[in-house]
Amino acid sequence: MNRIWITIIFAAFTPFMALAADEPQVEDLNTQLMRATVKISHEKSTGTGFVLLKGERYLLVTAAHVFDKTPGDETTVIFRSKQSEGDYTKEPTKLAIRKDGKPLWTRHPTEDVAVIWIAPPKNADLPQILTELVASDDQLRKQKIHPGDRLACLGYPHQEEGSKAGFPLLRDGPIASFPLLPTAKTKTFFMSMNIFEGDSGGPVYLVRPGINNSSDDVRLILGLVTGQRFLDEEAKMVYGTTKLRHRLGLAVVVHASFIKESVDLLK
Repeated sequence: MNRIWITIIFAAFTPFMALAADEPQVEDLNTQLMRATVKISHEKSTGTGFVLLKGERYLLVTAAHVFDKTPGDETTVIFRSKQSEGDYTKEPTKLAIRKDGKPLWTRHPTEDVAVIWIAPPKNADLPQILTELVASDDQLRKQKIHPGDRLACLGYPHQEEGSKAGFPLLRDGPIASFPLLPTAKTKTFFMSMNIFEGDSGGPVYLVRPGINNSSDDVRLILGLVTGQRFLDEEAKMVYGTTKLRHRLGLAVVVHASFIKESVDLLK
């Protein structure tokens, strides 16, 4: 009799189990931002940027000095198109950054952040990451973001790419400085990680697994890479002196609140 009831119960729940298994899984933020991060390429300046969606339009976020160091009226943004599973092709796209010598991007009034509207190729493989994912001070407080929280970042160190399709490289490290709030006063924070030329403008973000299920995951963009810290010393030699530069393994990250302010300034 017990076997009969077990069979009936299993048969009743099987359709629901099948439906749950067939539900599309939400792509993790690491993969989404991997697809949304692009190389900004010019023979005089190479950096990193990431593409967000505001309303129905895409915008590109990067460090302002990436555009500042790019001469001329345009640069190239390397998108990608998906041909089949595991097969992607680079889609270099020209982006006008100046007109009559005047910048077309919107720069934050005080911080190293730039945003510009962009029209990706129609076949570009881009996730729809909304600007709402950029963290505010209130979200930092709510999620109790603190030193030691491990963050990830994406970039192109020394123009290096993660694949022939031009995807970025992912690295991670803990928040290495305090205090974080209010960001209007602290402006930047340190992340314990070596960065290199080409990383500037890359997204820095947090993925914290939820307690119950993936719907509780904390997914926030906390800022962008803008520089690194060095120790400079002067060594005395027999016939003169030479300067030595040592990396301290500290990335300088501009707080996300300044990204939000820059986006709000877009015309």
